Amino acid sequence: MREIIICSRLGELVGITDDQVACFDLFDPKGQQMVRHYILLQESVKLMYQPWGWKNQWYVDLIDLHWLDANTLQLDDLWVDVIVEGNGPTYRIIDLEEMADAFLSHQVSVETMHAPLHNLQKFLDNHLHGGKDFPPAVIQPFMPSSATL
Repeated sequence: MREIIICSRLGELVGITDDQVACFDLFDPKGQQMVRHYILLQESVKLMYQPWGWKNQWYVDLIDLHWLDANTLQLDDLWVDVIVEGNGPTYRIIDLEEMADAFLSHQVSVETMHAPLHNLQKFLDNHLHGGKDFPPAVIQPFMPSSATL
């Protein structure tokens, strides 16, 4: 594990990584609690458990990510999100209209979305379809010891 800086619309945050997963904690004023954000580096998604005071739900952001240098990770939100009930397999995809609007207004290109959308499908196939590995086992070393799922 090593410390890194994670840059996103949330600001510059200190996180940790094992080069498969990165994570950081951020206080959620709506839920009045710290929420851990898990970034699956190979699948272009960021997961949060019980954000905004939600109970027994995961929120998954489709993201574009790239390393600015060896210790700085840049995350860009790509509009499409997934809400997972409990530990799956039930989920719903939301905000597709936001991605469509981004295409129409030239905020994003097909080339930019190509790999992340393929990665999102890989994430759904690997972790949610048929009640597979959710939450992903790869995040277990990063989960707070007090987490109850």
